[in-house]
Amino acid sequence: MRTRTSMPLLLALVLTVSGCGALGLREDGRKPLTPMPSEVPTGPEYGSVDDVVAALAKGGFDCKVTVRNEYSYGSNATCEVQHRGTTVTNEISVLSTARFSRDEIGDSIAVGRRAYRHTIVAAGNWYVWVRPGVYAHDIAAALPGTVVLEPLKE
Repeated sequence: MRTRTSMPLLLALVLTVSGCGALGLREDGRKPLTPMPSEVPTGPEYGSVDDVVAALAKGGFDCKVTVRNEYSYGSNATCEVQHRGTTVTNEISVLSTARFSRDEIGDSIAVGRRAYRHTIVAAGNWYVWVRPGVYAHDIAAALPGTVVLEPLKE
């Protein structure tokens, strides 16, 4: 007798909990966003990858752009610089704050750090994947107001 009563109650509880998002999903059924790490400063913000490349040049790194893409929601580019006898590749992403929230940008950064073990230089609405990662602190020094985010280990 007790089993007949507890099963419908258990089912009702599961449906209520899942409807409230307690299963860790957003309203659209996707996983929740990984927030922007708290140590990432809110600025500077840049309008395009060209602005980041110009800031790198001002900081002493003449970064040669090899690939550039412009979108309605931002831009990305790959540029290379010779530093300490090594070619350092910088994959730059600048995202529109009109379209993307800070946490959506943080989620994009988290994917690279977690899944691909990227070392990222970040601030505001943009980030740079630096390869090899040992040069990320040098690149960050050329871009005032940034932080280096090491890969996430799971």
